[in-house]
Amino acid sequence: MTKPDADVIIIGSGVMGGLIATQLAKARKSVIIVEAGPRIKRQEIVERFRNSPFKMSLTNMKLQGVGSPYPDLPHVPSTYGDYLQQTGPVKYPTKYLRVVGGTTWHFGSALWRMIPNDFRLKSLYGRGRDWPFDYQELEPWYGKAEQELGVSGMEGQDESGHGGGAWPPRSTPFPMKGLAPSYLFTRLSELLGKGGYNPVLEPNGRATRPYGKRPVCAGNNNCNPVCPIGAKYDGSMHIDEAERHGARLLDNSVVYKIDADDEGKITAIWYRKPDGSNHTLTANHFVLAAYGIESPKLLLMSTSERYPTGIANRSDQVGRNLMGHTGISMNVMMNEDVWPGQGPTELLVYLNNRDGAFRKDFPSYKIKVRNTVPTADYAAGLIAKGVLGSKLDEELKRVSARSLNFAIDFETLPLPENRIVPSKSKKDAIGIPVPEIYYSVTDYWHAGKEQGLKDFDRFTRLLNAEVSKIDTGYQDRQHIMGTTIMGDDPKTSVVNRHCQCHDHPNLFIAGTSVMPSASCMNPTLTGAALSLRLAEHLLKTVKV
Repeated sequence: MTKPDADVIIIGSGVMGGLIATQLAKARKSVIIVEAGPRIKRQEIVERFRNSPFKMSLTNMKLQGVGSPYPDLPHVPSTYGDYLQQTGPVKYPTKYLRVVGGTTWHFGSALWRMIPNDFRLKSLYGRGRDWPFDYQELEPWYGKAEQELGVSGMEGQDESGHGGGAWPPRSTPFPMKGLAPSYLFTRLSELLGKGGYNPVLEPNGRATRPYGKRPVCAGNNNCNPVCPIGAKYDGSMHIDEAERHGARLLDNSVVYKIDADDEGKITAIWYRKPDGSNHTLTANHFVLAAYGIESPKLLLMSTSERYPTGIANRSDQVGRNLMGHTGISMNVMMNEDVWPGQGPTELLVYLNNRDGAFRKDFPSYKIKVRNTVPTADYAAGLIAKGVLGSKLDEELKRVSARSLNFAIDFETLPLPENRIVPSKSKKDAIGIPVPEIYYSVTDYWHAGKEQGLKDFDRFTRLLNAEVSKIDTGYQDRQHIMGTTIMGDDPKTSVVNRHCQCHDHPNLFIAGTSVMPSASCMNPTLTGAALSLRLAEHLLKTVKV
């Protein structure tokens, strides 16, 4: 019998794949990580960002289109272009990075826990799905994920937004103290507090003390698209650690097919290099960690006579139940200087509608303050109005000190019609189908929007601010969830409570694509907690 190439092959080198690879490599398992995209260097991305004429804007937070500082290569087309094909009534123009280290390179670094009721949405509120386990099962793994990612946060804070005691329950403290609030955050908290809005400072992956090889956050205010000094966590850090413990990385290697035998065992993967050559690898176990769009696309492409609808798809749930935090936003002009732009791009949120009986009628949501100053946008707008010379300088200072943007992230439900499939009509440069997305929202989301607009109105009055713009156009928050959903019943889910495929016992799926509910919070920490739990299951139960 031919010896396999590795004990475990991990497809995808983002935060989830990196965490699992590190745990397995530390346990002296042979691990191969296969990544579609290239390695990138921080200094090159920073230089490209600084030299780009396309700077950050309120509606263009991650330098979309030609302004992206990240590679756009024929074998891994950038998601900032037209790579994602939209077919539904609502666009889902999410942006993720196909590079070593993955999308955490450009994320805002919000690292939230879900709260206990988020795991029982169906039981409590008659909406969506329940998880196959409760918050307490995942709680220790949240703590471990916070240690691995180096989370800074405020101890004793009520993250429900109601201003009570510490919530959710924690068995371990944050690894680092939270970042100090800026003048903007302090002033907004004072004004909005008069209306019963309790400020919550976001747990995040920025170092407030030297942490591993990471320096202290210097407040550069361009966490999107890249932290210039590496104070913010990104997935390349765990890839580096996994390699130090013996893991092997294959970059620029696009996996396009998974093979399985008649008994359901995964036997091999196939990948394609930029030159079009095809290669295969074998292992005892496989972990799919290619994020919520590429993972289901790969499974659905892997058809055969034995598996005509693809791998892991006996339930017909692969690619379905796509979720996100489809949102709205408001721009206002304050009547006083509040000086946004100090410190990281996001930190202050309001969570008055994070949980409650209202979830039977409308979704949970968070309101966040975007702590950015898109000076180039402001200047362009003023110049277009004919404001020039010293008046331009004067107005630019005033607008920069007083313009604010508030954004709402709404929880969405796992709808089977919202799905990812490989395109039948469009392929990339190396002949692999691009993703096709159908996405929609329901009356439940619209009911949330109406509640959110009421909060916007209250905010405006409490701040004595003038509304510049309200955008209700289904803004995408780039938080991909669902598409390989978790559950105990193989007829209605793709993986079990251990993230193990029902149909293929040696195939595991890591990341936010397995989440049965979205909550209204950024999902990265939950995906990381699930990934660490998966790694232990592989080592102790499956015994890789």
